[in-house]
Amino acid sequence: MIFSTLEHILTHISFSVVSIVITIHLITLLVGEIVGLYDSPEKGMIATFFCITGLLVTRWIYLGHFPLSDLYESLIFLSWSFSIIHIVPYFKKHKNNLSAITAPSAIFTQGFATSGLLTEMSQSEI
Repeated sequence: MIFSTLEHILTHISFSVVSIVITIHLITLLVGEIVGLYDSPEKGMIATFFCITGLLVTRWIYLGHFPLSDLYESLIFLSWSFSIIHIVPYFKKHKNNLSAITAPSAIFTQGFATSGLLTEMSQSEI
């Protein structure tokens, strides 16, 4: 019970943080560079990375196998991979435009994984 609650909390925190990161990217695209929000998207993706890592580790401990066995786990792992790709240039102090692709990809894959559509797809009609 505690593992499912922790998984639920980590999923919603990471999705919320990625949504805020996308909003900050759009604000800086439309308005320009805001001094107070300079490192916020990268710090948000680092927080998302740690939330998704905690989610995957929790599922690994709870289920007893590496979490890649179904579509939900695979999409969460893909979102985790996008967050890694997003934060590697930040630690190397390189400014590139790859973050414009990886942050929305992370939110779309995680959004689809956490939507109710996967639950409806897995139920049979027979």
